[in-house]
Amino acid sequence: MAGLVVALGLLGVGGYIATHALNRDAKPNRTSAGSSGPSEPRSRAPSPDSPTVGTRPRRTEPAQIELLTAADRASFRRLERKLGGTSGLAVSAVGLDPMVREVGTLREGVAWSTIKVPIAMAVERRADGHPSASEQTLLTRAITASDNSAAVALWSRLGTPDAAAAAVRGVLAETGDTSTRVESQILRPGFTSFGQTHWSLVAQQRFIAGLPCLPNSALVRSLMEQVVPDQRWGLGSLGPDTQFKGGWGPGPDGSYLVRQMGIIRLTNRRALAASIATMPADGSFERGTADLTQIARWLMGHVEASSVPPANCQ
Repeated sequence: MAGLVVALGLLGVGGYIATHALNRDAKPNRTSAGSSGPSEPRSRAPSPDSPTVGTRPRRTEPAQIELLTAADRASFRRLERKLGGTSGLAVSAVGLDPMVREVGTLREGVAWSTIKVPIAMAVERRADGHPSASEQTLLTRAITASDNSAAVALWSRLGTPDAAAAAVRGVLAETGDTSTRVESQILRPGFTSFGQTHWSLVAQQRFIAGLPCLPNSALVRSLMEQVVPDQRWGLGSLGPDTQFKGGWGPGPDGSYLVRQMGIIRLTNRRALAASIATMPADGSFERGTADLTQIARWLMGHVEASSVPPANCQ
């Protein structure tokens, strides 16, 4: 079958891994303070975020084979209709300012726990690649188990809410995402400010594609390979060396948005970056995770490894 096959091996992973007894996310309505569902801990209410972030000149992208053909796009439309609800997918090679291809009707939504990855990178940047032992523990819990209390602690290490938002925006800008405004204010009581950041699939795709190009990203990416078993749906079902992070939570009406971003190793030793999201037909978390798994498997069968350009971090 034409398509992608996940190969064993690490994607440039190195460094050290912190160990800690992990507080795993629970299913909706059974979550603890460490989940990325509706029990996200609150952080203190800040003043509005208004940092200025510099931009990097856009590169001219070399001509390349289309990752998704017209037939692929038609196939995804059929898949979305079959699943019900709304779904979306953004895909590209790994690198800075890649050519992003997008399909599906769902194009944007709040970040939920996917924003924990750029928060982790901002902490790594602040520590110049040498986080303290306590920070390593927090990073491990926040990425591998989506622990919200750990993420709030990391956020607080970045300074005031405005300063933390500016630091995370700086990380996003380095990957080419200069449009996302990291939320520093509590918008919904009971939920973190940063989890309510509005993050489009295209903007998120630029971040995940550029993540391997960032200095000191090896630890965070290695943690993204160690996500706990009960969160290994969607992209996490594609193999043990897939680097990914999910996020999920209910909207004001109680219906769930479930999303992921990740990097998939290909048989030709290249890598594919992808961002996927769904608002399932029945609004449930369980249906959302099942739909993302089907979307991830669809991706495996519809993008040729030979059509994916090599990583470009220039």
